[in-house]
Amino acid sequence: METGTGKTVNIRYKCRLEDGRVYIVGERNTLEFVVGDGRVPPALEQGLLGMVPGDHRIVRVPAAEANLFPFPIGSHFAFSTERSPGVAYDFGPGAGGDVSLSLPGRPREYREPLPAGHDVFFEVEILSVEDR
Repeated sequence: METGTGKTVNIRYKCRLEDGRVYIVGERNTLEFVVGDGRVPPALEQGLLGMVPGDHRIVRVPAAEANLFPFPIGSHFAFSTERSPGVAYDFGPGAGGDVSLSLPGRPREYREPLPAGHDVFFEVEILSVEDR
């Protein structure tokens, strides 16, 4: 069955910027949604039209739409040098061992923002397509 408006699709995806930085979403790199329900960026929905299970495609999502994607909490860039707010690392011998990690508050609720003005490339595989 082909992907089309009103169909429920399940995708596996990987995101990257044009400079090659990969946006890591952890183990939650699949998403199920209804095409046309507005849950994902319009450019991504448009790019999936006509695909069938097993198809792979790279879809460019403009920067203006990128943050419309429901990235899960904890998403971050693979090679980021930025730290989540409230997270401190101590690498070296210490009272608690060689490595300690301080997590005040609830940093797992943090999601590293996408940089403004950068399009996002979604490498997508269609896992399933079903009638709603």
